[in-house]
Amino acid sequence: MHLPVRAVAGAFAVALVAGCASPGARLHALLDEAWEAQMRWSPTWATSLGGHRYDDRLADLSLAAQGRRVEELRGFQARLAGIPRETLSDEDRLNGLLFEHHVETQLTDLQSGQHLIPVNQLGGPHLGLPLILVSHPFRNAGDYANYLSRLRAFPGQVEQAIACMREGIRTGFVAPRLTVEPTLEQMQSLMAADPDTNELYKPLLDKPNTLKPAESVEIDALIRMAIAEEVVPAYQRLHDFVRDVYLPACRETVGIWDVPGGEAIYNRVVERYTTTALTPEEIHQIGLDELERIGAEMDDIRRQQGFDGTLPEYLKHLRGDPRYRAPSGAWLLQEYQAILERTEPRLGELFGHLPQAPCIVKELEPFRAASAPAAYYNAAALDGSRPGFFYVNTSELQERVIYTTEALTYHEAVPGHHLQFMLDAENESRPTFRRHVYISAYSEGWALYAEGLGAELGGYTDPLQRFGRLTYDAWRAGRLVVDTGLHRFRWTRAQAIAFMEEHTGLARFNIEREVDRYIAWPGQALAYKIGELRIRELRAAAEERLGDRFDVRAFHDRVLGDGGLPLDILTERVKDWICRQAPAQERQATTAR
Repeated sequence: MHLPVRAVAGAFAVALVAGCASPGARLHALLDEAWEAQMRWSPTWATSLGGHRYDDRLADLSLAAQGRRVEELRGFQARLAGIPRETLSDEDRLNGLLFEHHVETQLTDLQSGQHLIPVNQLGGPHLGLPLILVSHPFRNAGDYANYLSRLRAFPGQVEQAIACMREGIRTGFVAPRLTVEPTLEQMQSLMAADPDTNELYKPLLDKPNTLKPAESVEIDALIRMAIAEEVVPAYQRLHDFVRDVYLPACRETVGIWDVPGGEAIYNRVVERYTTTALTPEEIHQIGLDELERIGAEMDDIRRQQGFDGTLPEYLKHLRGDPRYRAPSGAWLLQEYQAILERTEPRLGELFGHLPQAPCIVKELEPFRAASAPAAYYNAAALDGSRPGFFYVNTSELQERVIYTTEALTYHEAVPGHHLQFMLDAENESRPTFRRHVYISAYSEGWALYAEGLGAELGGYTDPLQRFGRLTYDAWRAGRLVVDTGLHRFRWTRAQAIAFMEEHTGLARFNIEREVDRYIAWPGQALAYKIGELRIRELRAAAEERLGDRFDVRAFHDRVLGDGGLPLDILTERVKDWICRQAPAQERQATTAR
């Protein structure tokens, strides 16, 4: 068989590296190749990171592509197994260990069957296309040509998603009906050909002056034609298929247990999201225990506030009193901005290292607000073209309580996600995959731990904000109970909602959105509290061992110093740091005496 010269040269280069290079060089060549493959598979993510090699593409959602990705990942596993770890440096042993975990995580995701459910209220091609506007550049004619290519690729992506859903129907692996119904309204908002109402026309409203007049006219015509003649019909096709074919086949049950192999799938995703060997039953009990502890603290504040009723009655009072609702979207955005501005100057009190990228408050786009959470974080681009976004949902203001604004800012912005994600991303000494790896138990555990740091940064001076922080803590503990309840103990949606209403201060509106999220995304909600508990345990161990010599800045720098880690590796490395700190400090104290 005749191979192109380029293919022969590439194969020879791989063989040369495998045969002659040092184990460290082989490892880094593998890591570089795997990262490039990741960017090819996830072109819109590549764009969001500031890499623009695949700006003209959308992800391939086809069943065949899923199979190819599994085989590619297994090939990476085999190559990694062939590199002798004992000869690597300490840092490269960690790189290899984390890459192994990274590949196993991706395989778990691909083999969980979730690709057969490509559309729900949280994501899918119907939301993915307009979301590229957050990061896709529009600097010149080439950028607009890439956008045009992505628009034209959308009908193909829709057909791939439909094929996956058909296969899910055939095999019985279908979504709960309630997670799919909201997508019809989401699609309808993007099916309009009217430029005044369709998000996809926005790049035409403010074109850069780098475009020549003739280029601008041509771009306008081509993009308008692509949206009207290709994208909108594709949305209609997806909408009608979901309405007429997929929804009637969806299940009324809500737990992953009710799909083929569902119990085993849940066991795998529990391990994947917690990076522990905890069973669903153990996690369920941890949640109940945490709720008892948090409830006692909440009850103390209830008494301090002079409320004579029970804690559930106080929660109901707070949920129902309009004084605790945001008066306007502008007010809510300004409140979050004010918290961010007074927190950032004090970060140096708790951290020795801080990220360079700025974080700004950004209003969540209307087309996805109805089914979105109260807030979330979107990382900055490394090329400096986009700051970190602390997204705030300003829809349904009558349901947005104002006594959780501090906790939410500390979680999503600083010292939570923005600080942790961007410290990782800006560390150029690491392989690229480690700068962007997302390990839920670590990242979400850190963000929940960061909510508690607010008091050390001058926050929570208002008792209601302290109470709000505890309601968020209870919310994350409640997740342990509800997620395992839904997917292991076969709870109904109504049971889950009732449990959260009884134990958290969230408004009914938010509880319903949250429970629906746990239904659509089994296991992910377990990461927050399990990760936070581990970090708290490590801090307690450091404080006990080091006593008055405990340095909170050094501790935080150590926890964040290696980037995202599975919890067992994090524990090992922090405990080793504690042991190394104690003897050195004791020797210094002895010398001083």
